[in-house]
Amino acid sequence: MKLRIMLLMLLWLSVAAATAGAREVRLQAGETYRKDDLTVTCQVAQAAGAGQATAPMSLAECQYWDDFNNKCLFEKRILTYRNLECVEECQHWDSFRNTCDYQSRCTFYPEHESFVRTTCADFDDFKRQCLRTRETKIGPSGRGRR
Repeated sequence: MKLRIMLLMLLWLSVAAATAGAREVRLQAGETYRKDDLTVTCQVAQAAGAGQATAPMSLAECQYWDDFNNKCLFEKRILTYRNLECVEECQHWDSFRNTCDYQSRCTFYPEHESFVRTTCADFDDFKRQCLRTRETKIGPSGRGRR
């Protein structure tokens, strides 16, 4: 009997400990959540075509943080449409100047329900510019190059 009670208490304590730190934050379009150096903003990206009912959700997240000045130097954007995700982020960061030399781009095509992500395939560090880009389709027909 004592063993059963001990096992039940141990099980209850482990479940309570596992769920104690879990938090869920739900944001409406336009709302912002901040905690320490994390800022998440929920916004709806602008639709490409007139009369469009669906557009990807856009979340901003700090990619490069300045600990000394306590501010975000560069925010990346995470675009989500249904089960698809495309990230616009800094691919080539100049840590001396604290600037982004090349940022990937996401273009949403509502008629195909897909994204095209443009990244830098060949970057010149001396000139600090992208010499050749690569486009990747993210959509219903799978993830393939375009």
